[in-house]
Amino acid sequence: MKLATNTILKEIQTSGHLPSPTGVALTILELARNPDTSTEDMAMVLVGDPSLTGQILKYANSAISGSRGEITNINDALVRLGMSTVRQLCLGFSVLSNSRSGPCPNFDYSVYWTHSLAMAVSSQALSRLIKSVIPDEAFTCGLLCNIGHLALASVYPTRYSKVLTKWDHGFRSKLLEFEEKKLSINHNTVSVVLFEDWGLPDYYCLAVDLQENEDWSSLPAGRRAQDRGHQLGRILNIAHLAAEICLETGDRRHPMVLQFMKIGEEMGIGENQWVALYDEILAEWGRLGHILNIVTSNVPSLETLVSRAREFRGNIPDKDVQLEEIDDNGRQDADNPAELAEQSALSKGMDILVVTDSLVDMRILEKKLTAAGHRLTKAVDGQDALEQALNTNPQVILTDWMMPRLDGLELTHSLRQTTMAAETYMIIMTAQEGNDQLVEAFDAGIDDYVVKPINHGILNARLKAAARIVTLQERAARHREEVSRTINELGILSRQMHTMALEDQLTKLPNRRSGLEHFEKEWSRSSRTGESLLCMILDIDHFKKVNDKYGHDAGDVVLEKTAAVMKSAMRDIDVVCRFGGEEFLVICPGADVNVAKSVGNRLRKAIEGNVMDTPEFKGNITISIGVAVRNEKHTSPKDMIKEADEALYAAKEAGRNMVCIAG
Repeated sequence: MKLATNTILKEIQTSGHLPSPTGVALTILELARNPDTSTEDMAMVLVGDPSLTGQILKYANSAISGSRGEITNINDALVRLGMSTVRQLCLGFSVLSNSRSGPCPNFDYSVYWTHSLAMAVSSQALSRLIKSVIPDEAFTCGLLCNIGHLALASVYPTRYSKVLTKWDHGFRSKLLEFEEKKLSINHNTVSVVLFEDWGLPDYYCLAVDLQENEDWSSLPAGRRAQDRGHQLGRILNIAHLAAEICLETGDRRHPMVLQFMKIGEEMGIGENQWVALYDEILAEWGRLGHILNIVTSNVPSLETLVSRAREFRGNIPDKDVQLEEIDDNGRQDADNPAELAEQSALSKGMDILVVTDSLVDMRILEKKLTAAGHRLTKAVDGQDALEQALNTNPQVILTDWMMPRLDGLELTHSLRQTTMAAETYMIIMTAQEGNDQLVEAFDAGIDDYVVKPINHGILNARLKAAARIVTLQERAARHREEVSRTINELGILSRQMHTMALEDQLTKLPNRRSGLEHFEKEWSRSSRTGESLLCMILDIDHFKKVNDKYGHDAGDVVLEKTAAVMKSAMRDIDVVCRFGGEEFLVICPGADVNVAKSVGNRLRKAIEGNVMDTPEFKGNITISIGVAVRNEKHTSPKDMIKEADEALYAAKEAGRNMVCIAG
């Protein structure tokens, strides 16, 4: 079972590396929650982040947004797209801008965003077929639905790097298992927690939670928020496959293509229409990749890919790997991106971004500063400097006041709104010496100033002062890192202890306490929504004979193998727990009598057909199943369990290896 979301959020927020929106985007999120906010209010905030404004305008003018006439200002974009859409796009584009790189060595940040953009455009295109989801909402959810990957890579870089090495791009379900094994949390859970913290709709969270689900036979098709969540989850699942086809280049692409075509057929969409849809996805992927500076690749048309896949006759090796212990190699491998020996910024020089449109000043500053041991990056105006600062994160920015496109004060104000450059030491070069002008500059966020023409002795003294501040900031950052690592380790330990308290250690299924807690929650939800609910009690037939004949080690093997089959045979939304001894409890939300017959017999046949071949036990076993479907006579989960237990007894009396439904 999951820990409280606020506990998880607090732990990952404390790390300081959590992918998060910029200050402007956070303000937009807050404004959008107020129904009295106008487009003018939103526009005034957005212009404070020129980079974000530019991305919104480019999106509004792209073909994917459905724009017909060119949009040249943010007010028109807000009217055309709607404030809700702009709010969500600000969130997605802002997180993208802040998270193009990071500390996890085996996490490919560029590939992550390439895949996320493919997910976004695929989700948007698919939403036009599944009408219950708004296309722009599907775009945002597709772009951010795997943000948990990025968060885990950012918060636990060393641990997560080992997880990725072990997984080696195998099955998606294995990655979730490895994450749970190593971190006692998985990326889907983290994505949901972040979505909730950002105030995204509840059905987004439900969709992310269900995106691994491939059993769509019993999905609701209504327009309630929960139904929209199920449908959006379906879209994300298909979009993931579409994105994988975009990125995969080897023989592993062939089964993906055939699976994608099968999905289109199951949805009742003609092959030509399905092929045209995917080619539209490829075109928009490339177009938006150019807009957002995300690398995309040239992918053949789906018709070509289908032809190649159907002609392929070779073997495709599986990437499935066994879940084994992932070594920690001691404390020295803890997540610590700031382990370099402490040196003062002055003794090793600083990373300085110099911003001036004067070629003469630039040459002189470059000569003087590099001679003093500093490392320089150059920008010719404020807009160029803003982009460079967000990409390179310099320790000091030395900028002119008066510049084209974006002056020094506007540059400072914009950087102070971001997460990455909020603490960058800002020195402004100015001919203004009036008190009012300098007060204005310090109000905008500068840390110091030098008067032009520049006295380089004075500038060097100012940089020494800056170096002391930078050194203190780095020391504080290292301290925060150490505190963060300690909190992370305690958080992982806490989750592991929580898991042990609610997990049966032999079968790795939820234990009786956990199962009953979940049943209470599903009972309450069913009471609110009026949805159907059923439970099953399963008992292994003649289990005592297994223990008596083969020993308790064999009995443990039978329980473990049977539990694994149960888990794989059930829907993702169902919960299987060990109820005691050889008994198991299954809780199936949204299931009625017809589902009970189907699921019960599928489960019974799966276990009967599971032949075990281990040193302890060889052969197969059978189970008897008692089912109770919620009705007006039931006043609590306890009533349903009692009725299911009576049905189980009837199944045993009738000869075992069968399903008996109460009533």
